[in-house]
Amino acid sequence: MYYVKVMTKPIFIIILVGFFVSVLNAQMTWTLATDSADWVGRHSHSSVIFDNKIWVMGGYSLNGLKNDVWYSFDGTNWTQATSSAGWSARDLFTSVVYDNKIWIMGGGRPGGYNNDVWYSTNGSDWVQATTSANWSARFGFPAIVFDGKIWVLGGGGNSGLTNDVWYSTNGINWTQATDSAPWSGRFCHSSVVYNNKIWVIGGLDGNNKNDVWFSANGIDWTQATASANWSARYNHTSLVFDNKMWVIGGCEGFPYFKNDVWYSTDGANWTQATPSATWSARDGHTSVDFNNKIWVIGGYESMSNFGTDVWYSTGIGIFEQTNGSINKADIFNIYPNPIRTDFMINVPINQNGKTLKIFDVSGKLVKQAKINEPLTRISMQRIKDGVYFLSLEGNKQVKKIIKQK
Repeated sequence: MYYVKVMTKPIFIIILVGFFVSVLNAQMTWTLATDSADWVGRHSHSSVIFDNKIWVMGGYSLNGLKNDVWYSFDGTNWTQATSSAGWSARDLFTSVVYDNKIWIMGGGRPGGYNNDVWYSTNGSDWVQATTSANWSARFGFPAIVFDGKIWVLGGGGNSGLTNDVWYSTNGINWTQATDSAPWSGRFCHSSVVYNNKIWVIGGLDGNNKNDVWFSANGIDWTQATASANWSARYNHTSLVFDNKMWVIGGCEGFPYFKNDVWYSTDGANWTQATPSATWSARDGHTSVDFNNKIWVIGGYESMSNFGTDVWYSTGIGIFEQTNGSINKADIFNIYPNPIRTDFMINVPINQNGKTLKIFDVSGKLVKQAKINEPLTRISMQRIKDGVYFLSLEGNKQVKKIIKQK
C-alpha cells in the first residue's frame, strides 16, 4: 500500500525501498529547556561556552542594564556567579573565550558607549585588561577568536557606524587590520569563524542588510553574496554547528521580529531549516553550540516581554515516514557516529544477505554494499564529508550518519 502526504518542510527525500515508499522529511525541532530561567528576562546580553557551561552575562532588562553573570550545565538550572561583575552594567556588548578566560568588551551604557576590556577565569572575579582599547567606544559589534587572536569588527559609536577591524593577543594592545573593510559600516551584525575564515553577516547600516563577507586575514575581504536567501535583518545571531553556518531570528525593523532559521556551507547559498521555530519571534537573543545542540537564549519579544526562556535543537533531523511501523526484530545499528572513514553495521540474523544503500541529502545513491555477516565494516573513505542516510533492503528503518574529519 502506498500513501501520499503533503510535506511542508523545506527539504524532503523520497527513497524507494522494496515495495513501499519511504519519505525522509528534513525537520528542525526545538525543545524548551526552561520557560523561566533564574535570571531576569533580558535582551542584548552576551553568552559563551566556558568550563563546560553555558554563560549568560549582562544585557537589558525591564529594570534597566545588568552586569550579573549566570551559568548552567544543562540550560535548565542556572546558578548566579555574581550579581554585580567588576565591569559596569551594559548591553549590546560582546564576549569571547580566549586563553582559558571569558572576555567581555565594549557595549552601551547610560549616556554613552564603552571600549573597556575585562576577563575572568571563573565568571565571578573580573580583571580589567584595559580601560580604553585602541578601537573607539562602540556597541552592537561582534568579536571572534581567529588565528590565535581576539578580533573586533565594526559596530556603532559616537563617531557613527564603523567598518574597521582590530585584533589583539592579550586584550590590552590592539592592532588595526583595516580602518575600512569593503563591507559598509554597520552594527548589530554577526560574525563567525568557519572554514578558516572570518565571516561578517547582515546587520544594519541605515538599511537592513543580508550580505555576507569573508576574509582569511581580516584585511582582504570577499563578498560571498550581496543578498542572501534570508530577509535583510539585524540583531540576529549566527554560529557554526554541524559543519554549517547558521542565521537565527533577528529583526527586519521594529516590531517585525523573526523566528526563522537558515544554514549554509559556503555563505552564498542558504537553506531554510524552518520558517517559524517553536520559540517566539525575537531579536537581541544569544545562540551557542553546547552539547551538540544549538541553543537560543532570551531576547526581545515585545516591549513588555524580555525572554527568560531557553531552547535547544539538535539541528536538521531526517525523519522517515512509511506505510507501516518498524518491526523490532528488523532494527539495525551503526557505530561509531559521526565517523571519519569507516563504520560498523550490526544487523539481525534475518537481515543477512540484504543490500545496504547510502544516500546523500539530495537523495542521490552514493554507495551500496551487500551485508553478509551480522557485523560488517563499511568504508566511506572515498566519500566526501557530510550527512548521509542508510537504508537496508526490505527494512523500513533509516539511519543518519555524519562523516567528518
